[in-house]
Amino acid sequence: MPPGALRQVLLDLFGTMRQPDLTGLDEADWDWIDRMAALRRLQPLLHAQHQDNPAIPGRIAANWRTAYRESAMLALARTAELKDCTALLEGAGFAPLALKGAWLAHYAYPDPAQRPMYDLDVLLDLDTVLEGYALLKRSGYVQAYPEEIPLADMIRLEKHLPTLVGPRGAMIELHHRMADPHGALDHFSPEPDETAIRARAVRLGGVSYPGAEDMLVHLIIHAAYAHRFDCGPRVLADIDFLLRKEPVDWAAFWQRGKAEGWRDGARLVLELTRRNRAGVEVDSTADSGPPPPEDLLDGAVQLLFQEPDTCATAGFAATVIKGGWRGLATRISGTRSAEGEAPAVREMESEGGRLGWAFSRLGRVAGDLARADVRRQSRELARLSRWFDGAA
Repeated sequence: MPPGALRQVLLDLFGTMRQPDLTGLDEADWDWIDRMAALRRLQPLLHAQHQDNPAIPGRIAANWRTAYRESAMLALARTAELKDCTALLEGAGFAPLALKGAWLAHYAYPDPAQRPMYDLDVLLDLDTVLEGYALLKRSGYVQAYPEEIPLADMIRLEKHLPTLVGPRGAMIELHHRMADPHGALDHFSPEPDETAIRARAVRLGGVSYPGAEDMLVHLIIHAAYAHRFDCGPRVLADIDFLLRKEPVDWAAFWQRGKAEGWRDGARLVLELTRRNRAGVEVDSTADSGPPPPEDLLDGAVQLLFQEPDTCATAGFAATVIKGGWRGLATRISGTRSAEGEAPAVREMESEGGRLGWAFSRLGRVAGDLARADVRRQSRELARLSRWFDGAA
């Protein structure tokens, strides 16, 4: 079956809007579906939704069942790690907020196993995050990889510090922003009012989280602007279960989206969710803006199933498509920048110096772009970035 048709089958299996057409799928097709489901961490939810579906081949159903059981055990370990980490920080006078996964798994989804948690995202204030990072390292948390630019530059130009590995083995990202600073991405990046978000924080199970509506905003910015949907379709289920759990003041939501710059990304993500998950209700009467174009929605569906090993190449090529020679120069120089900040250049000596790194990167890009699907992915990413810029 063609890749586009397989993506639609998996999207229908994952969604709750349409009955998937499973006729004509051969063993190789099911292998692709299962591989992509594993890459995008969809298997536990697919098990929950299709455990009684006789049309799912036995070996595929067994894989999904195993993934569900492993996710259930992992949820216990990740939750314990999160509580240990935030308790340690709070005991030292910090005010951590846990983002995304833990709240969704435990308070939005029917059961935590359906929503696997890979890493843990914890937000600290911009002016205290370095102290909190040092505290965690002194307490046995291990930096997973060396920083590419100095930590002080990461504070200015990025949204989180290098990943830490906790004592229980969880990957922990200590954030100092909920969103990338404006100018750090290839396109407009909205920055929500984090002071107000902190004021609305809720306490559940001994951990502080953003309120449900703020969590919705964060999911939208993370999926659409920060990742251009390379985080996969799970965000659609995240939003579905969040909206079932908590009411949204839609008039205030759209007004805030216009003020903070994420209204168009919200339109796009919520429309994708509405088309994939039955029963999702979004009140757009207070939103005066135009709906996202149909071709952009179609492209976003394709981007939900990007191959992880070609995401970097497609992003590189999209920068060049959108920014021309200037975009190419930015990419091969390894420069990190943000609006109003001095740029920083990543460390490259361990990769053969700047010239060696650039040639290595260009060689991989050239190889990946021999594939038609990667070229198409690059064009869709560039189109999405242009739309974000035009809508801002």
